[in-house]
Amino acid sequence: MPVYKDTPTKDGREWCFRIKYKDLFGTTKFYKSKRYKLKKEAEYEEALFKINLEKQSASNISLTFQNIFDEFMLKHSKEIKPQTVVKINNQFKQLSFIHKTKINDFDLAKYNLVRKEIEKKNFSVGYSNKLLGLLKKLITYSNKYHNTNDRILKFWETFKSVNEFEKEMKFFTYDEYQQFNSVIDDPEYKVFFSVLYFMGLRQGEAQALTWNDINFVRNELSIKKTLTTKLKGETYTISTPKTKNSRRTLPMPKVVLDGLKMLYSEYKKYTDFSKDWFVFGGAIPFRENNICNHKNTYCKLADVQQIRVHDFRHSCATLLINNGASITLVSKYLGHGKISTTLNIYGHFYESELLNITQKIDKLSNLLS
Repeated sequence: MPVYKDTPTKDGREWCFRIKYKDLFGTTKFYKSKRYKLKKEAEYEEALFKINLEKQSASNISLTFQNIFDEFMLKHSKEIKPQTVVKINNQFKQLSFIHKTKINDFDLAKYNLVRKEIEKKNFSVGYSNKLLGLLKKLITYSNKYHNTNDRILKFWETFKSVNEFEKEMKFFTYDEYQQFNSVIDDPEYKVFFSVLYFMGLRQGEAQALTWNDINFVRNELSIKKTLTTKLKGETYTISTPKTKNSRRTLPMPKVVLDGLKMLYSEYKKYTDFSKDWFVFGGAIPFRENNICNHKNTYCKLADVQQIRVHDFRHSCATLLINNGASITLVSKYLGHGKISTTLNIYGHFYESELLNITQKIDKLSNLLS
């Protein structure tokens, strides 16, 4: 707004100016100048203030995606898990063709080229959208903290799974699991797979369990952490679970309870035993490749289908659903953040329940007619 008169000071200074602008953090601010004696002084200072703002904006014109990514990761890397940092860095590497592009130069033509480059890599639709999502976050971040152009977001679209079929969900029926379990000759692995099958733990959650997480008095198992072996230079890393809701305490089925008691009695025979030891592995947790190798061997010996280790979690969910568990209970048992997540994954298993409801309504209708 033009310079204007304000309440005069004792020495007669009454001219000032007020400007609306965005600071480096993207916050809208209002600057009100001090008061000047002459109108020309106020106008000069206003022009000088605007020039300084333009200089600041000009420095933002040259910001590239690499510049913003480095700043973005510096700001957020302390707030996210180490394994997530690795994933984001790997995703950005897949966008190497855009690293030197200036944010303010990123127009619709360049956006379409990015989509074509991603399509060439033949990633899954889900992963392709993660790459687009990271790019969108960088543009939004840059606009917020550096006031750069974000108009392209009006044209943003995710990839659609037109020709991609959903991966078939594999799982063990109870009979298949029993067949699989019957060939396991290692007591530790027998208990490990029973925890996965009957309690639906993620592999990393089971690997991270210590004896401090097992309460034999209350017959409870607590999931408070997860383990990953995918960080470069690290044997393994322990961190918080996948989501807030993944932290959960579950009652143990008898088959799991008995197995854990047996393992505990064996571990206690060691003179240096500590409850800080891992439930599966002792001083050092089960390794991911060993788990997979044992699983493959037992599937072959039992002559059952080869499923992934994560499919034991799906097996647990189907076991619960087939035995009448509600979607709310299944969601809580598995530690999903939202019931909608559970429905998206396992909703089709409830189709028979819809038929049962219809039949019940028909019976009621017959009684009333």
